[in-house]
Amino acid sequence: MPMPSQGPTFFAPSPITEPQPELLDERRAWTKKDRDVKLDIFLSVSDDIKLDVFEAEPSKPPLSMTASEMMEVLDEQFEEFKFEDYHHVFCHFLNLHIDQYGSLDEFNLEFVATVEDLLDHGRPLDNVQACSAYFSKMRCTQNPWVLKKLKE
Repeated sequence: MPMPSQGPTFFAPSPITEPQPELLDERRAWTKKDRDVKLDIFLSVSDDIKLDVFEAEPSKPPLSMTASEMMEVLDEQFEEFKFEDYHHVFCHFLNLHIDQYGSLDEFNLEFVATVEDLLDHGRPLDNVQACSAYFSKMRCTQNPWVLKKLKE
């Protein structure tokens, strides 16, 4: 026996559509970007920090954290570094040469002040770096006697 035909419908069935598909696309894009940023952050830190701070294997970032949470954890663990201030001092250090000063004492005072500025910014030179930089700044290799001693 055939099924009875459907009677008249007063309401047309509305097609089921995804509500606000652009929000879903936005969310997917945001999640992908967060994942990429998180991976970039994670790959930029050393393995011991990955283990100590994130408690994650060096090969993959922690699953439970977002990129902003990772940055918060890193900020809590480490001091904030103001690159612009340090960069200004470091550029001054790079451009410091004995030719700019009337005497060795003036150069020495400026060299010490600049090294102390680097220390104040939390990025000091160790003794070997400071000595190497000092002799480089004095251009000792242009002195024939020093050049002869270096060759010996």
